[in-house]
Amino acid sequence: MRLADLKEPSTGTAPALGERKKKNYRADLLHWAELCGAEFSPRAREARADTRLLLQAALVAKDAGRLREFHYPAYRARWAEARDVSDPEVVSQLLAGAGLEPGPTLEQARSDAVAARLDADTREAVERGVFGVPTVFVKDEMFWGNDRFELARHYIRKALA
Repeated sequence: MRLADLKEPSTGTAPALGERKKKNYRADLLHWAELCGAEFSPRAREARADTRLLLQAALVAKDAGRLREFHYPAYRARWAEARDVSDPEVVSQLLAGAGLEPGPTLEQARSDAVAARLDADTREAVERGVFGVPTVFVKDEMFWGNDRFELARHYIRKALA
């Protein structure tokens, strides 16, 4: 789903953050990255890349059974390396690295059908109540944020009991 499309239209503009809160947000992001073992480039937040092509390529990689091989390098390209993931050459390199033939796969990712699928998946997420990522559902219970994984795990155990 496209994160940019999840924002609710009625929410308006967030108030400007003070320097103390900005400092805390930056530190919090780095703390979570360290905990998860994720690298994060300071330039990544400045580069507001259009991720549509990357997301559509991810759908094609998923259909080919290569999502795992595509996802982590795509994440690194966007967040750790601050590469322009809207650039078809970058996406082609990521597809090749995932073991997919970049030319035909990129062509398929650019197709109207895959674009419509991404849009439909995004609409479905919005209809289900999603407003950000990561979001996890356990049955009808929704959990948003990486700090909610333990709570989701609790509900999974509860559902299995």
